[in-house]
Amino acid sequence: MSTSLLDYIEAPIVVGDQDGSAAYVNPAFASRFGVAAADVRGKPLSKLFDGGAREAVLVAVARVCSDGETERFRIRHGGFGYAAIASPIEASEGRVGFVVLFAETSSEDERLHSLRREMREPVNDLTRVLDEVLEQTGGRRDERYRELVEDGLRGLAQLRKWIDELERILSGNHGSSWSPGGSFDPVRAVADAVRHVSSAFAARNVNFDVQLPDRLPWVPGDGSLLELAIVQLLQDRLENAAAESTVAVTARSVERNGNQYVMIGVVDGRGDGVSIEDPGEPIPDTVLRTIQELGGEIRSNTDLTAGRTTAIRLGALKQ
Repeated sequence: MSTSLLDYIEAPIVVGDQDGSAAYVNPAFASRFGVAAADVRGKPLSKLFDGGAREAVLVAVARVCSDGETERFRIRHGGFGYAAIASPIEASEGRVGFVVLFAETSSEDERLHSLRREMREPVNDLTRVLDEVLEQTGGRRDERYRELVEDGLRGLAQLRKWIDELERILSGNHGSSWSPGGSFDPVRAVADAVRHVSSAFAARNVNFDVQLPDRLPWVPGDGSLLELAIVQLLQDRLENAAAESTVAVTARSVERNGNQYVMIGVVDGRGDGVSIEDPGEPIPDTVLRTIQELGGEIRSNTDLTAGRTTAIRLGALKQ
């Protein structure tokens, strides 16, 4: 990489080493971010940014240095918005550093990002309202109400999928994270599902123990389907949960025979005298069909002390 060439690029650029310290900034960066190019060598990145921009840059660079993959993110600095891309620098001896390029965004682009953020709140509110309607009307036991509300939840899940796709397009990630047949982040799908039913669980005094990793391999298919299936499964578990009991939700990745899978578990503590021969309600048909549509498997079993465990296995994309 030629330093003299970078000097002529109009976009702000910072180059750093594997330890997260700056080694070079071009004149555009020095001008926009108010630093002296001659003084940055060896300076920690945290000294070049402030506020939320500092956190976003440090997180992205840490991922680049640890995973060796390009990261895209956005920051605001000095009243301007920037779309940034951080990439590793490779040499014959391995990964030796990183480079970050900042492209100034237009006010229209900033407004699109603002609208995307604002759209999430009413969608989440509507989902909570429909969950509450389902709870208050006994809709899970009345087919008329259940079908109407589930249609509404399915529509909201589709709308949330479009918002996620808009986010990927605006952040420029659709080229690297989007497979030809469509794929999704299972951590986000499960986390969204948990958030949608959390108020109903709190109202029934049932606790959540959510253990999700920061990231998992992406799964082919429609993420809104998994989200809807988890919501329905959790609502079913809530129907049979005792007050002050706990429902645990976990996710992890496993590799078997050269294939990678994402495993999602839902465990409700039913070790309160319920016998192994009484496994409770079976897996709801809608959940079973949805998981099968995603090409996955779902199984449930009950243990006298551990409670009831429902495990979902989904094929994952190889990283």
